[in-house]
Amino acid sequence: MSRGLVLGSGSSGVLLTPGTGESLCAWLPLARRLADDGYQVLLHQTRAEVVPRGEYRYGLDVMGAARELHRRDATSIVAAGAGTGATAAAATAERISGLKGLVLLTPFAVTGQGTELDAVAGVRAVEVPSFVAVAQDDAMAGEAREVAGAASDSRLEIVPGTADGAELTQDSAMRDKVRAFVREAMPPRTFIERWALPISGVVLLLVVAGVVVLRRRNTTTPPGVSADS
Repeated sequence: MSRGLVLGSGSSGVLLTPGTGESLCAWLPLARRLADDGYQVLLHQTRAEVVPRGEYRYGLDVMGAARELHRRDATSIVAAGAGTGATAAAATAERISGLKGLVLLTPFAVTGQGTELDAVAGVRAVEVPSFVAVAQDDAMAGEAREVAGAASDSRLEIVPGTADGAELTQDSAMRDKVRAFVREAMPPRTFIERWALPISGVVLLLVVAGVVVLRRRNTTTPPGVSADS
């Protein structure tokens, strides 16, 4: 069982997968902003142990987390990952129901952990937009370019420095770019859509309360009139 954290609510879900050695906390600044934007955000920790087939659990955990979002009533998903998490999200993209986009931070093109973690093949297999980001001086810059080049609709962001994986989102400008991409790929619910159900529930409650009050008034015996008259 993998660990996770959910922020926000709604039918539009964002899945955040950290890379090897990263904690869920690395995603929190971005996750909070996405929840404020009206998305249900699931941060989950992948497991590093090998399963009997000889593959690592990264891809299996991404698919499991996506199913959890669906269980929580999300009908559309943007999957995001960092490092191995980005590779796993891309590699399993075709098997994520309702996928609307991919956010891949410092992705590996292909890892040595089985064909399940082939990001290049993964992005080629889906027709959704991809946002790929990497630091200019990162050793994985070439692989990130390869992944972006394989996608049918990709946006490649190369930033100065050596920031790696989810560390890229510590920069507010990068967070804003990711948020803008998510909004474009999967527009959030409008204010009316977000509050229609709660408001309708309140209105229904007020109507029921009004009916109860009227019935009580109509069944109350007028003063000076006996119940037998």
